[in-house]
Amino acid sequence: MKKVNIVVIDYPGASKSAVYGFIETMDLANEICGQVSANVEFNTQIHNLENLAFDKVLDVVVLPPCVKDDFYTQESDILDRYLSTMQQQGAILASACVGAFILARGGFLDNKFSTTHWRLASLFTASFPKVKLDVNAIIVNEGNVITAGGRMAWLDLAFEIISSFCSPTVSTSLSKEMVIDTGYREQRFYSQFVPKFDHGDELIVKIQNYLSEHYSGGITVSTLAKENFVSTRTLQRRFQKAVELTVIEYLQKLRLHNSCQLIELTKKSIVEISYSVGYQNVSAFRKVFYREYGLSPSDFRKRFANV
Repeated sequence: MKKVNIVVIDYPGASKSAVYGFIETMDLANEICGQVSANVEFNTQIHNLENLAFDKVLDVVVLPPCVKDDFYTQESDILDRYLSTMQQQGAILASACVGAFILARGGFLDNKFSTTHWRLASLFTASFPKVKLDVNAIIVNEGNVITAGGRMAWLDLAFEIISSFCSPTVSTSLSKEMVIDTGYREQRFYSQFVPKFDHGDELIVKIQNYLSEHYSGGITVSTLAKENFVSTRTLQRRFQKAVELTVIEYLQKLRLHNSCQLIELTKKSIVEISYSVGYQNVSAFRKVFYREYGLSPSDFRKRFANV
């Protein structure tokens, strides 16, 4: 019987539902292993920063998501030393959501691909330029490091870990038992456009508010600049510095965001929605929508529509 030793780190602010949910998921995996005669047993424990066992040999160390933004933004020498020790002994380091910040801050993701919550992509990239962020991915497995995307992606992480030590039969049976869809998906299916308004540039805030009201119209950068008494070049420079997007990129994201609302909440046809958000070329609308979300407008409606 192969025993897989796993520790879930209950760091300050860690999501208790994820910490204990991970334990329960692995316990259920053990039941499935017994049913299908898989010769694997997951031994999963919870450790906090006060009882880290440096002398214990592990197979996996898990950093769950959190419910507060205090700990993952700070240095933690003891946790970094623990993670380094465990990795040197052969343990896989695994994280969900902001757990990737802890791994990146300790240098464990340098020159590796990883993922984290889509909303934190800009902050992550700015903070850790050596990490290759794939924010669309739900799971990125680099062998000795595994990262998962959103807050509930600890479940995807659990399944990835189970799949690393068991046959696909165990994961398949477990997903059916838990009524969880393990089919292919990406974070961009769920991403939303959240504009930055706290940048301190009053002119750009004014223009952002204007775009929010008139995004479906025929807007040009030169007209915006003229109406706000600045040069086109100055507007572009200030806009990109403030919100990290060009005016055209920002406008496109606004249009796509509003199209998502219409797709989810109304019965309007895709053609009607395309026109109403400012795209007169429906084919072009479908292409940019797919590029942004990884789904066609029709598939997006099938997955998320409320009507």
